[in-house]
Amino acid sequence: MKHLSTLVLAIFAALLLSTPAKADVAGQINVGPCAAGSVTITATTIDFTLPVGGGNGCIQTGIGTNITYTGGGPLTAGVTGLVQDLTVGGGTVLNFMTFVGNPSLHFDLTVLGPGLNNTVCAAVLDPNLPGCSIVAGSPFILLPTLSATALSLSVSGVARDASGNSSTWTGLFTTQIPGVTPASIQSTLLGGGSITGGSYSGSFTVTASQVPEPATILLLGTGLAGIVFKVRKGRRQAV
Repeated sequence: MKHLSTLVLAIFAALLLSTPAKADVAGQINVGPCAAGSVTITATTIDFTLPVGGGNGCIQTGIGTNITYTGGGPLTAGVTGLVQDLTVGGGTVLNFMTFVGNPSLHFDLTVLGPGLNNTVCAAVLDPNLPGCSIVAGSPFILLPTLSATALSLSVSGVARDASGNSSTWTGLFTTQIPGVTPASIQSTLLGGGSITGGSYSGSFTVTASQVPEPATILLLGTGLAGIVFKVRKGRRQAV
């Protein structure tokens, strides 16, 4: 009986020591365009510049960025990278954001939007008026302010690193269109035209997936202790 108790304790200790530490991607990331960069949108596309076209744009991490992950890092402010241009409804975009010197860190895009149900866009710049989307189902949100239309796009996806684990990231891209009303932008986009904003910003939170390793270990330990108790009880009854 003593040997069985010792064996159970040894197994439990081995489980504790062999349980790998969680290493999912986690933290906050803020981005903006590299020098002279901006964004151009149509009703169904987003072109992060520079360059114009080309499939991607240059981005740079901003103040407040601190991403920890396995295989490098941490990712902090002042790091350049690439952001992929988008087509609305184009599905998952692998390596949507990547960063120089951080080859193990990948941000995949899975969801654009949602936008707003309201499609009656304000014809004047008034912060008291509601925001709108250009059409039902569009992920773009147009919000009037005192002097501009704030155009925003919510995004979310999966962040990966060298650990093989994945985390979720979610946040918002925003840009300002000075002196132009939401209704005017809506008309331009629905007419097949494009709108170019000034500088843009993106702010995203990365949340590590919740894997209950400690709880699993506790359950295993409880089960092993129960085995010992039953064996002891059985032997006492036999005696």
